[in-house]
Amino acid sequence: MRLKVLGAYGASDAEHNLTGYLLDDWFAVDAGTLTSKLSFAQQARIQGVFITHPHADHVRDLPHLIHNRFSQNTGSLTIFALRDVMDLLTKNVFNGVVWPDFSSIGSPLSGKPIVQYRALVPGKKVAFNGISLTAVPVDHQIPAAGVIVEMGGQSIVFTGDTGPTSEIWKRTNKTENVVAVVTEASFPNDQQTLADETAHLTPQSFGDELKKITTDAPVYASHRKLPFERDIESQIKNLRDRRARVLLEKNYTL
Repeated sequence: MRLKVLGAYGASDAEHNLTGYLLDDWFAVDAGTLTSKLSFAQQARIQGVFITHPHADHVRDLPHLIHNRFSQNTGSLTIFALRDVMDLLTKNVFNGVVWPDFSSIGSPLSGKPIVQYRALVPGKKVAFNGISLTAVPVDHQIPAAGVIVEMGGQSIVFTGDTGPTSEIWKRTNKTENVVAVVTEASFPNDQQTLADETAHLTPQSFGDELKKITTDAPVYASHRKLPFERDIESQIKNLRDRRARVLLEKNYTL
């Protein structure tokens, strides 16, 4: 499994990108950064996108990805999300005001809609083009879900934004051949109160979450807020757990 980290931050500037991951060049998790880091040809290879929740730093590039496919001779793009998350997306983003609902507009090339929405039931595994997806609710300010992706005999877990949570760790511990977990650490330890109020993790609470995970796989901290990057990275490295890693914007082979 190849993991391309297009964005690993909860804020952006010229050198830091919003949350977006690409697996084996064709399945994306979150879309804060997709079109801004991928060519038209690379975008055309994406077949599905799982959205953890509709905050702007996780969906910013999704409307543009859909729009770009309107002029490409490619198959339909499937957007996956928990049903509550999908309802928020269609109501607040793809509503004909903020952005068109391309699921009801035929492509000039094929005559068929270029995007379809697939709402997921919590905990129910679904198949898609040879992989399996399981959406698992996490604890954030709004409806949100992580996802367990099973691909090519390997599994990878993404929580998206979350505060202290439990269900996704229970499922992770029961999943075979987990090769990586991608969760978050948004604020440094001296901002624990803010992290708690906004349902995020600090390195300290990231370490507490590690204790809930029994699988022996790297656990990556993503979604670092600027300008706290260096403090968060240092505090993650100081945790006494060899699985604890900082997620970098690069390509990983898992």
